[in-house]
Amino acid sequence: MGWKAKLVLLTSVPLVWWYWTQVSGGSGERPEITSSPQWQMVGDAPVLQAGSLRDQALWNDPSVLKLEGQYVMYLTTSTEKPFEPPILPFRAVSSDGSTWQLSPDAPLLSVDGGPYVSVETPSVVRFGGEWHMFFTGIYPGGADTPMGIGHATSADGVEWKVQTWELFLHDPGEPWRSYLVGEPGAVVHNGRLHVYMSAVGGRPGGGPPAQSLALAVSSDGITFSRPERILTQSDLFPAEQGFAGYSSPAALSHNARVHLFYSVAHWLPGGNPEWTQIAIHHASSADGLNAFSQDQTALLSYTDRVWTEGEVLAPSPLIEGDEIKLWFGGHVPNSALQPLIMRGISGPEFGIGLARAPLSALSAQ
Repeated sequence: MGWKAKLVLLTSVPLVWWYWTQVSGGSGERPEITSSPQWQMVGDAPVLQAGSLRDQALWNDPSVLKLEGQYVMYLTTSTEKPFEPPILPFRAVSSDGSTWQLSPDAPLLSVDGGPYVSVETPSVVRFGGEWHMFFTGIYPGGADTPMGIGHATSADGVEWKVQTWELFLHDPGEPWRSYLVGEPGAVVHNGRLHVYMSAVGGRPGGGPPAQSLALAVSSDGITFSRPERILTQSDLFPAEQGFAGYSSPAALSHNARVHLFYSVAHWLPGGNPEWTQIAIHHASSADGLNAFSQDQTALLSYTDRVWTEGEVLAPSPLIEGDEIKLWFGGHVPNSALQPLIMRGISGPEFGIGLARAPLSALSAQ
């Protein structure tokens, strides 16, 4: 989920949506999570820091591809006032995956003509001779749901046209997605377009919100199957410890399997914010729908670096030879944002990082 839409579940009432504008500390503690020794973050700071490439930019939500030897990243930032809508998608390019430049300088989409105040979490793939972008749209306050999923297409990956603002929506009749769907992650597998997404519903017996992953499939990039829930939280992340489930999925198709990378969400009553993403995890399946096998160790943890102690989220994987690279978002806790703000929204407290692992790590756990 994008960093603007933070949720709080009151166990006996519907979701209350809270926008992150405070910088004071919360209360309580989050569980420590041990990450896999095979995965290593690159450096001690984001490769793309706040305030780089664009004044007061707060970069997040990476979606990375490699085309003809060049890395292309789709990413988001607030465009008018830091931490406030509109948040919009941009495109950046790089020769090494670490040093980036915007191409073009302007946002790829706007909220004009649509129902949203922001367009976040772009996931981009090439399918059927076109580029497809699936995105999270954030509704203004007072809507029945805080977000939905839209779809845009492009001939070149630069100029985009929205095909539908509301491709996938929450469904009050299905408990597992009765509150929202968002955070699409697209991949082409076995000749079909798979769009994974995060879904939130109530949890029987109360506790944190139940956040699972779902899938819709298309053979033509136009019509999609009804979203079907495909992955729920494992015993490694029990609700009794405040874990809410999984968020911000991204996918790879490799060796006849779909590999899902996703954030692990945690809910801490009294925290600021109460809902955060504190680890990145992995699961795989032969058909991308059934029998997902989940790793027994997180890939990355919020405790791996000082700059990720607030959150680590929004993974974007890419296989190169015998290595897998993973771009991701992160930031310090709200209580540690003051230096960033005092510098005019510039510095290593917020941004997009890079991690690496041997390709064998996909099957090692």
